[in-house]
Amino acid sequence: MGQLIAVILNIMVLLLVPVGILQTHTVIQAKNELLEVSAAAVKYVSNHGGTSEATVEKKARELISSELAEKQMSLAGQELSVSITRTRSADPALWSHEDEFVLRVEVPYPRFTELIPMPGEKLQVTRQGTINVMDYDL
Repeated sequence: MGQLIAVILNIMVLLLVPVGILQTHTVIQAKNELLEVSAAAVKYVSNHGGTSEATVEKKARELISSELAEKQMSLAGQELSVSITRTRSADPALWSHEDEFVLRVEVPYPRFTELIPMPGEKLQVTRQGTINVMDYDL
């Protein structure tokens, strides 16, 4: 009886893969994990700030890479695109209190199978934040 159930489940999976249900699940899971790590990165940047955009972006990329390494989704460094831009700043050279920023994280669509044609688009998450604390304030 157990073998019959296993065979039926295997046939169902083989029929569902070409339809794209497993592909959709993979994309939704990747999007949810990307939302989680981007929220952690925004919180980190808000609480630590930085002295320049390069420093902030480097630290945020390191945090996101370490978070993704702990999750099921593992991306290579070149696949992950992180950009942080200030939308409102008091000083153009130095990040300071109440500076507002936008964090954008992009990854290519994860593929479960090559049978389903997918466009060359990327999964993208955009979050906004405000600098609350700077490293030199601590």
